[in-house]
Amino acid sequence: MRPGDLEKTEHAMNSLMASIAWDEARFGLPLDLERFMIVATSDFNMGAMENKGLNIFNTKYVLASQATATDVDFANIESVVGHEYFHNWTGNRVTCRDWFQLSLKEGLTVFRDQEFSQDLSGGASARAVKRIEDVRVLRTVQFPEDAGPMAHPVRPDSYVEINNFYTVTIYEKGSEVVRMQQTLVGREGFARGMKLYFERHDGQAVTCDDFAQAIADANPDSDLARLLPQFKRWYAQAGTPRVRATGTYDAAARTYTLTLAQSCAPTPGQPTKEPFVIPVALGLLGESGRPLPLQLEGEAAAGAADRTVVLTEAQHTFTFVNVDEPPVPSLLRGFSAPVLLDIDYSDDALLTLLAHDTDAFNRWEAGQRLALRIAINTIADSAITVSAGGQIDHNLLPERFVAAMRDVLRHPTLDAAFKELVLTLPSEGYIAEQLDVVDPQRIHAVREALRAQLATALQADWAWAWEQHHDTGAYRPDALSAGRRALAGMALSMLCLAARPSGDTVWPGKAYQRFKDAGNMTDRFNALTALVTSGHDLAQPALARFHALFKDDALVLDKWFALQAGTPDRGGNVLPAVKQLMKHADFSIRNPNRARSVIFSYCNANPGGFHRTDAAGYVFWADRVLELDAINPQVAARLARALDRWKKLAEPYRTAAREAIARVAAKPDLSNDVREVITRALAD
Repeated sequence: MRPGDLEKTEHAMNSLMASIAWDEARFGLPLDLERFMIVATSDFNMGAMENKGLNIFNTKYVLASQATATDVDFANIESVVGHEYFHNWTGNRVTCRDWFQLSLKEGLTVFRDQEFSQDLSGGASARAVKRIEDVRVLRTVQFPEDAGPMAHPVRPDSYVEINNFYTVTIYEKGSEVVRMQQTLVGREGFARGMKLYFERHDGQAVTCDDFAQAIADANPDSDLARLLPQFKRWYAQAGTPRVRATGTYDAAARTYTLTLAQSCAPTPGQPTKEPFVIPVALGLLGESGRPLPLQLEGEAAAGAADRTVVLTEAQHTFTFVNVDEPPVPSLLRGFSAPVLLDIDYSDDALLTLLAHDTDAFNRWEAGQRLALRIAINTIADSAITVSAGGQIDHNLLPERFVAAMRDVLRHPTLDAAFKELVLTLPSEGYIAEQLDVVDPQRIHAVREALRAQLATALQADWAWAWEQHHDTGAYRPDALSAGRRALAGMALSMLCLAARPSGDTVWPGKAYQRFKDAGNMTDRFNALTALVTSGHDLAQPALARFHALFKDDALVLDKWFALQAGTPDRGGNVLPAVKQLMKHADFSIRNPNRARSVIFSYCNANPGGFHRTDAAGYVFWADRVLELDAINPQVAARLARALDRWKKLAEPYRTAAREAIARVAAKPDLSNDVREVITRALAD
């Protein structure tokens, strides 16, 4: 351990103690050891490993101080420390019968660490922020996996290299399958099921079916028990179900009829799918936004304004009675099932949900749907041209959308963290997943134009947000303080972006001063990010100063590398910068964290920089996959997946991507890790 590292373990230690206390309070699972140890190493492929009584961690998920770690780092440490401790029961005391049951421990334990973080976060709004963050990962990483060549069930049928099945499907989708079980039996019912699970199987190696059976048996009158054989299709069938919702209002009969239809696209080895069990949490809003009481046909009286219906057939119709006005449906509240929801909301309906929905997740979702609609319509509009420099020079956002975002930003009661999420546009990758044919450069140009307009149109509002939120007092990594810092950081980035066309130096100057004076890494790095992503001249001296300050702290330098490799591309400037970073004295491709900070930040997280018309990004990717495969096949296989979705690309990207994949495939001595990924990517 390096000098000064001991003091950086305090947050991890507090997180471990909180994990122990939470597991005993929530599920009655006490620590069964007199001594529980954690060791951290800076050279580790994974985040952590749950060896009984001696957890092994990447230093990234243990070491933190306010001077070196951001709020996100603190939250990740809490989550990962909790995850590995929770494995003491869900993974160690009860473990997997075979590798195919991997989600028995990983999906269940992700669910547990998500619940832990939500319970510790505070009120309902903070819980919703955590839920939104988790769903964003699911949608932007797991849904594409479900739709790509590496699609596999939560309980895989086969594998070539087991390392390739430590995936977001096993972890995050597996967590959602557990969450649906809790939804179907209730929070208390789920706790009863967990108790029965450990009574039956403590000290055993069991299966996903054994877990689901215990939850159902502890709740014999539940929908889960009634539908258990069908529910288990979530373990056996790959792919993301799509739910189509249509509704009609009959004013004379005072009824609202909601029809839900489900389908699931073919995946490798599974050409047809049987219907899933899909819990749909919902509510109805009146035209003024007030919640309406819910009463299904055949029920004696109206119930609460929030309930869950269960879709089990290919199509089912639900009729609500005594509905006095045309409602706006709020569906899939809290993201109650990992599905794609198709519903033809009007702009007015989405604005109503954004302004009034009592479910915070769907309030956020309404804003995302509005922004996504604008982006997709713009991408499809051939009359809107992109300049040779990759820019769109006129406004794309309608005033109603801008006004709605202003209302959110200035809302007197919404949490700052929630505002930051609503005001963040859908990512380029998420936009791409909604399209049949993907032109990455056009997507990049459109999203950057939307972001620039939002920065300029709300310039006075961003200045207000900065003044209201930039002072958070003594540093604390709690949800409320972190939310205020996040919104202040976003405001500063937008103000620097708005200053770019005019050459105004006021806000970039303030950002540079903030960067120099900040008392914590979150504020310092937010200011640096504002300068770098806006492309201001002050970015270079700030980057040099940052490196000088933190050249001896590997984890902080990872942030410095990642920021530069992931910054928005302007005229093809990112790839040359990435190549220079790889020549930097502090770069080593042999260290997984450092390799990820540069190569993955570019290839996996910077589509506008990676997908170049000259194919140079794909050549770089192939070179790095082959280079890494010779020294670290696990990391190489993860990088290889950056081109999983190459078949969706428009030309010339599609042909160039296939050539790069084929070049990797032609190497005769590829590892099994990389060979499996590449072979499946090239398969028809």
